[in-house]
Formats: sequence, C-alpha cells, structure tokens
Amino acid sequence: ADFFFTTCPSICPQMTENMLHLQNAFENDTLVKLISHTVTPWADTVAQLKKYAEEKQVDASKWHLVTGDQEALYTLARQSYFAEKELGLIKGTDDFLHTENFILVDSKRRIRGVYNGTKSNEIKRLKEDIKCLRTSM
Repeated sequence: ADFFFTTCPSICPQMTENMLHLQNAFENDTLVKLISHTVTPWADTVAQLKKYAEEKQVDASKWHLVTGDQEALYTLARQSYFAEKELGLIKGTDDFLHTENFILVDSKRRIRGVYNGTKSNEIKRLKEDIKCLRTSM
C-alpha cells in the first residue's frame, strides 16, 4: 500500500515506477495485491485515477488506485497504516499527507514492513519480504 497523488512532481513518479515493478514482479500471484490511495481526493477523481492508470499501464486486477473522503483517507493513512514518520504527532486534514513509504500488509491486515518507495534497494527488500510471507502462508 502507498499514498500518492497523480500531479505530484517529486517522489510520486518514482514510487509509481516502483509499484509498476512490483506489479510486474508479482503479475501471476493472485494473492499479492497493490493499493495506492490518493492524498488529493479533490483532484484525483475516479476519472482522473482511471486516466492515470491507463497512462502508467496499471493492471486493475493487480493494482487498485483509490480515492474517497479526504478525512477518511488521512485517518486511514495516519492511524491504520502509520504511513508518516512523525508517529504520535497529531495532524489534521489541513496538514498535507505526503510520504514515500510503501507498507506491506499481510492477509490478516497486519503491517509486516515499511519501505522507502523511492529506493531500489528498499523495493528489492520488499520483494524478498513478500516472497517470504508467501512461503509462510
């Protein structure tokens, strides 16, 4: 799982490339799913996410780009995924959510790892951890 926005000029393009790499690496594994939550739901409408997915060659059966209510998305990111580095710091929806983290969640919805989604060595480690989880199931 990750948090991104389609018009991000900084970390998100590299994160998208790395998610594409994961999509391709696990394309035949039906138990591995990817999900990217937008942090700009006012701009990343369903239509915008669909356009982005087509441009980036996202396989909708493997990788889901989702939007929703901003408060719900930010709460999910901060309180369920612990997506930001500033754990314990209370932030509201006025505090923009921007993180490079990829979060590995197992089939029981437990967080198994946090990885820098912009770094190739972290993506390699994530792939190894996914394979390890798959063999232990």
